[in-house]
Amino acid sequence: MQSFAKRHFDKILEKGELLGIDKSCKYYSSCHHNNLEDCTFCYCPFYPCRDESTRGKWIRGAIWSCEDCNWIHRTEVASKVLEEMKNLGMNKPEDIEKEWISLNKVRERVKTLYPP
Repeated sequence: MQSFAKRHFDKILEKGELLGIDKSCKYYSSCHHNNLEDCTFCYCPFYPCRDESTRGKWIRGAIWSCEDCNWIHRTEVASKVLEEMKNLGMNKPEDIEKEWISLNKVRERVKTLYPP
């Protein structure tokens, strides 16, 4: 996990609540074409989900791009994902990698509740 992503997940998991929109972020204006409701998961805990139903896509068949995915940035989705992460006892970034299988089950449950 990148150091910036790790610091971001530290902040999310420590705070335990949604961050909302962060217009002060230097990436805000280019992120997902400004079609955001919530910036909590600017680093998606499901990356790479490889799920084209979220409008993610493969670039040259080798790199997963989330550029057109806004699903994790919807407030109700971000809220439910964070709730489920807390229920799994995730309180540090390393837990995301350790609990990858459980976390992807969360993604499927939340996707059923809030389709892309």
